[in-house]
Amino acid sequence: MSKVPLVVDGYLVQAEPGETLLDAARRVGVEVPTVCHHERTGTRGLCRLCVVEVEGWGRPVPACATEVQPDLVVRTETEALAALRRVVLELLALETDLEHDAGTRELLERYAAHPERWGAPLAARREREPVQDNPFFVRDYAKCYTCRRCIDACGEGVQGVWAYSTTGRGNGAVPGTPLDLPLPETPCVFCGNCVQVCPTGALAPLQEVMLAEGER
Repeated sequence: MSKVPLVVDGYLVQAEPGETLLDAARRVGVEVPTVCHHERTGTRGLCRLCVVEVEGWGRPVPACATEVQPDLVVRTETEALAALRRVVLELLALETDLEHDAGTRELLERYAAHPERWGAPLAARREREPVQDNPFFVRDYAKCYTCRRCIDACGEGVQGVWAYSTTGRGNGAVPGTPLDLPLPETPCVFCGNCVQVCPTGALAPLQEVMLAEGER
């Protein structure tokens, strides 16, 4: 099939049919910020951090969920996009403990985000106790912003066992287990894929957590 020509931040890109705007940007070294996206899990368009502007389109679109089209003109960094990303990052920081998420902390600094301007941190997740129901890893929901990477890695993205699903509503929604069962009572095979794709440390090897606690 023929290439799909488009322009990203002034660069002419020859993309493959079916690629996303995020793929096209990366082809020419333009790094669009992402949180929920991971190449292995198939998560698409949840956090809206990767929104970009397309000339002639009415509003920004998620780069990770929008397929390339011929002759698009895409801008990945504008004042309007920076303002949108700043708010997304601030809200993430309000409800999530980002102590072990260096990537998101760097983005907070890059976009001059100040979560405190929205008030006190939200307690729905931050006050939840870590779940230790197996001998391999811990689920610490205070560090989770429900990017769904673990759900998709466990499901159709990688493993195909579906031990996780989204539980709760609103700010309290987290990747839980069916009927809130302990992980050993679910189809989980403890492959570790969910831990590997977690960006925040919400899923962490038990041994690492115990070592960290011992050093405090």
